Amino acid sequence: MGWFNRLRQRAETGDPVDDRTAERVLDMALRQAEDFGMRRFTIDDLARRVGLSRVTIYRHFPKKDLLINALLTRELHRFLSKAETVVEAQPTPVAKLTEGLVFCVVYLREHRLLNRLLRTEPEIILPYLTTQAAETVAEAREWIAGLVRAEIDAGRITIPAPDVDSFAELLVRMVLSLVLTPETVLPIDDEAERRRVIELYFIPLTRRFETAAAERAATTAAQPAAAQPADSL
Repeated sequence: MGWFNRLRQRAETGDPVDDRTAERVLDMALRQAEDFGMRRFTIDDLARRVGLSRVTIYRHFPKKDLLINALLTRELHRFLSKAETVVEAQPTPVAKLTEGLVFCVVYLREHRLLNRLLRTEPEIILPYLTTQAAETVAEAREWIAGLVRAEIDAGRITIPAPDVDSFAELLVRMVLSLVLTPETVLPIDDEAERRRVIELYFIPLTRRFETAAAERAATTAAQPAAAQPADSL
């Protein structure tokens, strides 16, 4: 189980941070990390920023690593929750793909902490997104594939089983690439142009999946009902 899955599992099943003081500490910890990164992150600086004593912070987070893990877990939970909310709110597979891709690309490209680490402390996070990204890609692929299979089970799209993971990984790798290498000729910083890119290169594939599902449903509906045995006298 990789770091992505561990954090996601904690985000989904771990005890929520419902203490207002702990939430306040995490809010300030996020700003601290955004402003100074992880190497220069200290509990002393955080205590001054929050306006609390070190003792109070340690009461909620006994170690710095626990605080950092809680912060990363909360950020991951926010991302996954928002992404799933965006996708589930859409009425069609095409809309789910479009809005889901737009959300993920924009959210991650504009995430201050992620971009701070990529810019000033890449050694902390970059290996998990590049040379050591096998688990990250696999687990993100599994998450997206689960959403795709839900559409298949609902009869809205039809994709051959071996292609589900391939389709999901294609989306993962595209998002990763656009986050890790923000300079691109693709006009993704403009909303209208971003949607045009998705319309040109990704929507046709999803429409093909929708068409296959519609054709299968029509074929099934056109088949005569199986002959029923006559009632015994």
